[in-house]
Amino acid sequence: MKAILRTRIYEEERKSQFQFAPGKSESLSDCGNYKFYFKLVKSAGKSTYSPVLEWIAERRPQAGLELLTLEWELPSHEIKEGRIFRHGYQSWSLSASEDLKDPDFSPKLSFLQYSQENIYSEHAAEPGNWISEAYVLLLPKEEGSKYFAGAISKGEEGVKFKIITNPSSKKTNSEILTGDIRVVYDFFRFEDFKGNKLALTQIRVSRFTGEEAVFLKSYFAELGKNLKVKLPETPVPTGWCSWYHYYTKISEKIILQNLKELRSKNLGLKVFQIDDGYQKEIGDWLETNDRFPGGMGLLSDAIQSEKLIPGIWLAPFLVRKKSKFFQKFPEAVLKDRDGNPVPALWNPLWGADYTYTLDVTHPASKEFLTNVIRTFVKEYGYKYLKLDFLYSALLPGWTYDRDLSPHTRYMEAIRLIRKAAGKDVFLLGCGAPMLPSIGLFDAMRISCDVAPFWYREKVRILAKDRNGLCTERALINDITRSSMHRTLWLNDPDCLLVRQKKNKMTEGQTKIMANIMSVSGGMLFVSDELALLSKERQALLQKALNLQAKCRTKTPLPIGLGPEFFPNAMYNPAGFLGIWNPSDEKKEIQLSLFFPWDKKNTVDYWTGETPKSLEIDSRKKLLQITLEPWSTVTLHSGKQS
Repeated sequence: MKAILRTRIYEEERKSQFQFAPGKSESLSDCGNYKFYFKLVKSAGKSTYSPVLEWIAERRPQAGLELLTLEWELPSHEIKEGRIFRHGYQSWSLSASEDLKDPDFSPKLSFLQYSQENIYSEHAAEPGNWISEAYVLLLPKEEGSKYFAGAISKGEEGVKFKIITNPSSKKTNSEILTGDIRVVYDFFRFEDFKGNKLALTQIRVSRFTGEEAVFLKSYFAELGKNLKVKLPETPVPTGWCSWYHYYTKISEKIILQNLKELRSKNLGLKVFQIDDGYQKEIGDWLETNDRFPGGMGLLSDAIQSEKLIPGIWLAPFLVRKKSKFFQKFPEAVLKDRDGNPVPALWNPLWGADYTYTLDVTHPASKEFLTNVIRTFVKEYGYKYLKLDFLYSALLPGWTYDRDLSPHTRYMEAIRLIRKAAGKDVFLLGCGAPMLPSIGLFDAMRISCDVAPFWYREKVRILAKDRNGLCTERALINDITRSSMHRTLWLNDPDCLLVRQKKNKMTEGQTKIMANIMSVSGGMLFVSDELALLSKERQALLQKALNLQAKCRTKTPLPIGLGPEFFPNAMYNPAGFLGIWNPSDEKKEIQLSLFFPWDKKNTVDYWTGETPKSLEIDSRKKLLQITLEPWSTVTLHSGKQS
């Protein structure tokens, strides 16, 4: 077992190496400055590591010492062929099962990489070399034990895993590391080693058999317990959102028209959320543009008069150069070492130039955030906040408080927002790093944006943007991350689109979307112009909402998580089994019934009939069904609660 600590003193990077003697749990660095050790607890096939990095030199750490990364070998996974379930870094990062021998690509364009993935991770783009954020699953091709490694606590550093099946690679081979799986701690902070020790995020390594979905659900439950997750007492929200029909082209008139239309539809939605497009400029959240003459307080009052919860979209950390905050407090905008603002996003909907981010450690930024949140909540009355582009708080830069790691400054900024908003306000995170967000939000967006089309656009494919917004990629994450629901937070699978106009999805694709989102039990928001919905599509929406209401109190299990890139089923313990065929070919689907299921559970929720091709073998615990291209069913007992 070996490890490498990368540090920097001003502009000079250094590497300190650790080599553990067989059977030993501590090692001194070759430079003599550090000791790295761990406590190991083994129980029921699980190995739990509690590591510590300690400064042991007689002299104090040199001024300007910046810890960068610590890369540490874990026990070998010994899997030569099979699949990897690679977990993405933030809300929009693809999390899916892929062939272990395939290359791990990040988007070619840098602005796509840092706005969708971990800017501190460099993917090798070579066959067999992977990075998985927070946890990883390795599944052998032949029968045998499966391998898991993951964080089971939350520290001040980022945690990711390098999986190496091509050790001769120039990009992944280092001076002494030879293991095929490694945990990497991302520090990127200045450190004077107060108290001499840094306790690091605990790591769990397990070998297991059986269904990976059951294992992951148990892992999320343990992680949520360790991090003291407290779910909101209110039911999982349903609602309407302005974004996916109007995008930034909303107005006070459009909002009020949809509010009036919602009253007539009687859909039973609880939240009415206004998205991007009301503000005068990104960063000037308390000033509306000329399409909103009455201001945001007026709209909140109108929403509350309909007995709905007012919701608002904010990108709290983002600012543009024209914003009053940027002009007044340029020193509070995140800068690089040369004093230039750090690009946080390129969004053509906002203009041709870059959007930047707050230095969330700066007093002016803290005061600004507190004022914005308090105004929307206390003065205007918005009790549901959708907080977007949150990854920007972790971008590298020369911060006001340089003792804080990127992850710590992010967590403190979210806690500041929570304090300003109050405990009773519903906080939804979006574009947020997953691990450091646990325990800070009521709900979390778990996928990229949906779209009124199924597959990625050609330009996204050419840019090798695996996370490219489209309904297909969003639904993959909605399935693979489904067991985070009610263990880490309430899941937000993004908005459901059921409209026929301004929608390139087929009827079959739309029904698959509705089925996956409903059976998942997560939040269910519709984002269509309500007046344009046909009777048929409104009926589909109502059935989806009714199914979500039956499923929302349970944590679902994805089926086919390991072998399938797009898993073909999901079981909700409320008694529903969703199955889908998102392909152009008729498909015979066989499912192992590793969950409670009875022969009487044969009725399709959507049609009220039993599919003719359905066969259930209770003795062998197998279910088999043939689905036509782009079709879906949800099986249940037929009893209506």
